[in-house]
Amino acid sequence: MPIPGRSITLSLLSGISYCHEEDPVRRPPGHTTRYSLFPPLLLLLLAAGLPDGAEGQSVRGRLLDPDGQTGLGSAMMILEDRNGNEVDRALSRNNGLFQLQAPAPGSYRLRAERIGYATTHSDFFTLAAGATITQNLIAAVQAITLEGLEAGGERKCTVRPEEGLAVTRVWDEARKALSAAAWTQDRGYYRYEMRNIERRLEPETRRILGEERSYNRGYLKAPYISRPADSLVYGGFARITARESLYWAPDAEVLLSDPFLDTHCFNLKTDADNAPGLIGLAFEPVSGRRLPDIGGTLWLDLATSRLERLDYTYRNLNLPRTLLTSGIGGTLEFEELPNGTWIVKTWRISMPKAGMGTSLISGAGRAILEEIIVQGGDVVRVHDNEERTVLESDLGGGIAGQIRDTLGAGLANARVYVEGTAIESFTDQEGKFALEGLDAGVYAVTYNHPYLEPFAYTPEPFEVEVLADTDTPAQVSFTAPRMAGIRRDLCSDVERPETPASGGVGGSRIGILIGRITDPGGYPVADAMVRILSNDFGLMGAATGLEVRQSRGGVVVTTNDSGYYRACWVPVDTSLDVAVVEVPEGADPTNLSEMELLTREQSVMVGGDGGLGILDLQTRSN
Repeated sequence: MPIPGRSITLSLLSGISYCHEEDPVRRPPGHTTRYSLFPPLLLLLLAAGLPDGAEGQSVRGRLLDPDGQTGLGSAMMILEDRNGNEVDRALSRNNGLFQLQAPAPGSYRLRAERIGYATTHSDFFTLAAGATITQNLIAAVQAITLEGLEAGGERKCTVRPEEGLAVTRVWDEARKALSAAAWTQDRGYYRYEMRNIERRLEPETRRILGEERSYNRGYLKAPYISRPADSLVYGGFARITARESLYWAPDAEVLLSDPFLDTHCFNLKTDADNAPGLIGLAFEPVSGRRLPDIGGTLWLDLATSRLERLDYTYRNLNLPRTLLTSGIGGTLEFEELPNGTWIVKTWRISMPKAGMGTSLISGAGRAILEEIIVQGGDVVRVHDNEERTVLESDLGGGIAGQIRDTLGAGLANARVYVEGTAIESFTDQEGKFALEGLDAGVYAVTYNHPYLEPFAYTPEPFEVEVLADTDTPAQVSFTAPRMAGIRRDLCSDVERPETPASGGVGGSRIGILIGRITDPGGYPVADAMVRILSNDFGLMGAATGLEVRQSRGGVVVTTNDSGYYRACWVPVDTSLDVAVVEVPEGADPTNLSEMELLTREQSVMVGGDGGLGILDLQTRSN
């Protein structure tokens, strides 16, 4: 059984189709070469609603309400032949107009599909070579309801859900949305602004350890594209090796494909706790499947029959049990746009990151779950060809609160942030703040303020849980510490040595040295090494009497992102020599005397037991 390495690749493409030598249309995700983006050409059909037919055969018309006057938009209009084969499809416009093309003369009929309503068929009609005919269609008014369906009514997992009973009704509504999503993806009508996320989670608590976000904007054919269905079904939805782990997820085209439907069975399920008001169309790989696969649930709204999301997990993965318990899988959230097109608005996938541990029983090495990696994307905005915004997303939950100073007043200009991420906000004049665009999860929230920064002091973070599907932000409040409390806590997280860090005359009494390192332009220098030395005097026996020996001991500390440093447990009432240093190439990093000076060495003395000394330094010009 391979133990996946630290290289984890999410094999989904956020709106970019990659080229591949074996597939001229798409490059399998997880491989990188060159790519190109092409803005879609949207042809607006006007003139009595529509132009003359193109070369070939075409059908134009209107989908009408039963009153025979009102046009119905956002319906999927399908042209099918005598054998039931689909030859063309398009969405009806807001006024009900549509136009479809036939590949050859013959007998055809129209099919109109609206989510939540019964499908409407026209009679068959003859389409002559090169002809353009007008064919209006009155839509059926019978509403489709999914309420009252019993999830346990059909216990058998059914292959090809159209062959089932209650499963058929749910699948038919899901299919309408998936077909519209596939059609939208194929046409590439919109320009998408995307937010991409990669998050690291602590395995036990699922606390966010780190998060990176990036944004892109451009003419993307679709915000989310999977691999071809044949590749996934016959090659597997994952590839696990000792070097890397690749996971692929489905899109609408995959879920509608014959290979997928032939290798998965469906039944109904409900989940009152996690999916209230929804009915699920659950699917599993058919018996005998051994390739890495997926099982999951398409969730539809009981009242409107609209497809909400897909939850899925991976099956048949050749992984140690310790990694399989991490919940390897993902979610796709679907969204209908105003004109009836559908897109994947949000996607997430969770994958295990393996580490090496030791068995407590045998002492042998074994795979452990080091972290959980979550990658995903969100559609921030959708623009049409005329730069109009047709969708602006609400990007998740949030955390709100207030910071008060020691007198109880609001603390303004504090930077509130989530540890390990770039998510931050600044307090207003009342000390209030809001962190927005957060997924459900546990976040470690803390803050900083100009009066705290010189001490390189950060208050203890507070873990805040953001819940899913809520409009109310999680609440947290802080009270800024008093100066005495800051000094008391400055070195609480640094182990006190048996003897002071630098020895010296004041060896039994200790203090703290703080300061800031800047460059010649006055800008803070992050990650600078600050060396603090003191003289250590000792008496040694000698043939001629007592000999005084002097040596130098010390410590090295590192500046934070704002250029501040803090050295704990330094001796007091003795001269300390301080400088910014670096380790020369090939030198011993533990030998303080071999370090190269980047500033002039300066002396400072920390007075009194528990005293606080301050020394700022500036690096030299290059």
